[in-house]
Amino acid sequence: MEPVTWGFIGTIVGTVAGASASILTTVIAERNRRSIRRDEATYAREERAREFQCENLLKVQDVLSSTMRLVAKAHLEDMQHYSNRQSESDPAMLSGDLDNEIRLSNKELSVLSERIADDLLRENIKLLRAKMTAVLVAKNPAESEGALETLSYAFDESMAKIGIVLRNTF
Repeated sequence: MEPVTWGFIGTIVGTVAGASASILTTVIAERNRRSIRRDEATYAREERAREFQCENLLKVQDVLSSTMRLVAKAHLEDMQHYSNRQSESDPAMLSGDLDNEIRLSNKELSVLSERIADDLLRENIKLLRAKMTAVLVAKNPAESEGALETLSYAFDESMAKIGIVLRNTF
């Protein structure tokens, strides 16, 4: 073959090789860009979920403290009723305002606790709410005192668990 033919073949092969390399580079770069975008989206979604859990747990702590205060207030109101009542069958009724505050606080706590991602912590909060209810439905002073003492320990334990989950979230 003549040198001109070899030159022409070399030019064609060089052009095809260069174009192929360019196309391959573009494909690889685009694949990497997509992968990076997907990773960024995943990270952003995880970060939003982490922020949501932190905010929710902080609200749960606030509402738990508030509800605990209301339960203690109801306990004191019940104790006053027990000391002033005429007969054992006379039921202790909370004042309308306190009863409404407790109902609203329990409602908020119920909603917030269902948003907790940690299953064990969510169950712990549900058990704590049940112990709060036990104080509210106690039939006599001894039962009320016992339920409040149990609740106090459970409250401290739950707050500590929330703190652990919060620290692990950061």
